Amino acid sequence: MRHWFVSGVAAALFLPAAALAEGQWSDGPRLQDPRSGLAAIEYEGRIYAAGGAGLTQPREEVEVLDLTLGEWRDTTALPAGLERFGLAAIGGRIYAAGGYAAREGVRPIADMWSFDPAAGIWAREPAMPGPKASFQLVAAHDRLFAIGGETGANETYVFDPEDQSWETLEAPEGIARRGAASVVADGLIYLIGGAREGAASTRVDVYDPEDDSWSQLTDLPTPRAGHAAAILNGRIHVFGGRGADLSQTLNDHLVYDIAGDRWDTAEGLPAPRTDASAAVIDGQIFLIGGGAGGGFFAPFTAVDETDIYSEAGE
Repeated sequence: MRHWFVSGVAAALFLPAAALAEGQWSDGPRLQDPRSGLAAIEYEGRIYAAGGAGLTQPREEVEVLDLTLGEWRDTTALPAGLERFGLAAIGGRIYAAGGYAAREGVRPIADMWSFDPAAGIWAREPAMPGPKASFQLVAAHDRLFAIGGETGANETYVFDPEDQSWETLEAPEGIARRGAASVVADGLIYLIGGAREGAASTRVDVYDPEDDSWSQLTDLPTPRAGHAAAILNGRIHVFGGRGADLSQTLNDHLVYDIAGDRWDTAEGLPAPRTDASAAVIDGQIFLIGGGAGGGFFAPFTAVDETDIYSEAGE
């Protein structure tokens, strides 16, 4: 029997920026091509940035950042142009799933592929039980979890790489949010913000895969969707996104203290950014790509910037 629980939602604790030691932003290597709605992941000391919105259709390019070289370079392209898809690493492979594909137009897909970085080859994997886009694909407890997104249902899909099989789990009402962000900390999966019915949410959920249970944490101080998130030194960093009615692109930087269950602010972004991706390497957060505008305008406002955030004292 699958189960969940939803705890009462505490009032948001929003402390002044001075309550958190300020970090700093610096410029990183630029992507070879501007892209919004991309996915990025750190794997074995390198960052892979894949797909994203193109002017006419989703992109298939994959770039890899090796810090010893200090520049992005091309690696094997995705099997299909994809944007707003999931990217996660587990068992020595990088998995790409769902999203909007060049061949399918505006319809989400269920397809999945995996990449062997050593061989530089993509392989077809079992498709998800149903299509998803603007969702979160994360690795935890030796499995992949496809959560939220544009599906019209609250189902979570779970993939076991060893068995090569998917399982469908029920989730609480409201989990199917578009453009949420997700991180994994101490085996728990955090789902942050996102949009439903054309409005961004402040909701923060946490999922425990060990007992298949959900709960809600302190809300975001302000609603957002299309933001990026990363975890560093026990705190979750949330970058930009789009505001309540999805029309305003944000440049703020929120930080969630997991132990204290509270939100704070940190050094804002160099410029407004939405539909970017974030990855952590060598104790720094790399904010990659994205755009100054959302929705229809994303491909026309895409950037090639990589901004690097370092905490004070790092």
